[in-house]
Amino acid sequence: MFTAKQKRKENIAEYILYLFQVEDLIRACSLDMEIIDKQLVPQYKSDTKTSTEISAWYKNLVLMMKREGIQQKGHLQFLVNLVNDVNEFHLKLMETRKVPEYVQTYVSVAGLITELKIKSNTLNNNILTSLEAVYGYLLLKIQKKEITAETQEAMERIVGWLNQLSALYKDYEEEKLELE
Repeated sequence: MFTAKQKRKENIAEYILYLFQVEDLIRACSLDMEIIDKQLVPQYKSDTKTSTEISAWYKNLVLMMKREGIQQKGHLQFLVNLVNDVNEFHLKLMETRKVPEYVQTYVSVAGLITELKIKSNTLNNNILTSLEAVYGYLLLKIQKKEITAETQEAMERIVGWLNQLSALYKDYEEEKLELE
C-alpha cells in the first residue's frame, strides 16, 4: 500500500508494474484474505494499526478482482484505464513533438515493441505491450532463468524509454509540461 503510493508519485511505469506483481501475489494466495493476512501483511513489519490498513487495502483489491472476474488472469480495470491514459499521453507526445529527445528515444525502441506485439499476438497498445514484457522479464530474473544478452539489452532499452515517459508523465501531472 505504502510502496504503491510512493511509486505512483514517482514513476507511473514502476507503479503499474508493482500492481501487476500485487495482482499475482493475491492470485498466489488464492484471493483468500486469511492467507494474505498470514503471508503478505506481516512482510511489512508494521504496527497493528498499519497492518489493519494494509489488510484492508488487500481486501479491497481482492473484492475488485472478484467483481471484475480476473481471479486467474488479467488486470484491474483502474490499471487498464491508467495504462490507456499513459498511452494517450505517449501518443500526444509523439503528435506534438514538444519533447524531441522523447520522440528520438521512442523511435529507437519502436521496432522492439513491434516485435513484442508480433510474438505476443495481441492488439495491446504499445505501453501495455512494453509493461507486460518488462514484467515477464522481471519474473524470469526472479526465477533465475537464463536470459539472453539480446533480451537483456532490449529490456534495458525499453525500461529506459518507459522511465523517460514516466518522468514526462509526472511533469505533465504536476503541470510542469504542457502539450497544447
